[in-house]
Amino acid sequence: MAADRDHDRDVAMTLVEDTGLDAVYSGTLAESWRQQPGAPVYCTDLTREEIEAALSAAERARLPARRDLGVAVMQERLGDGTTNPDEEWGVRLVRAINM
Repeated sequence: MAADRDHDRDVAMTLVEDTGLDAVYSGTLAESWRQQPGAPVYCTDLTREEIEAALSAAERARLPARRDLGVAVMQERLGDGTTNPDEEWGVRLVRAINM
C-alpha cells in the first residue's frame, strides 16, 4: 500500500494486517504506479519478501502494454462465457506477462 503521510500509512497497514493479509508499504502515492496493472506485483500471490523486488523491478513505460496484453488474453479465454479456468489461471497469466 502507498501513502504520503505516516499516520495514513500506519492506519492502512494495521487494517490490512488485521484482515490476516501481509501489509507491505510501497512508498508514496506518486510511486503507487509500481503496483498498478502491468506491474510485476499486480494481482500476484507474492510473499512479503518477494514484493520488494517486484516493486523495484517495475518499469513504468512497460505497464500499459503489459496491462493491455493481459486484458486481451483474458477476453479471448473467457469471452465465450463457457470457459472456466481454475483459480490459479489468472495468477499464472499475470505472472507470465508482468514478471
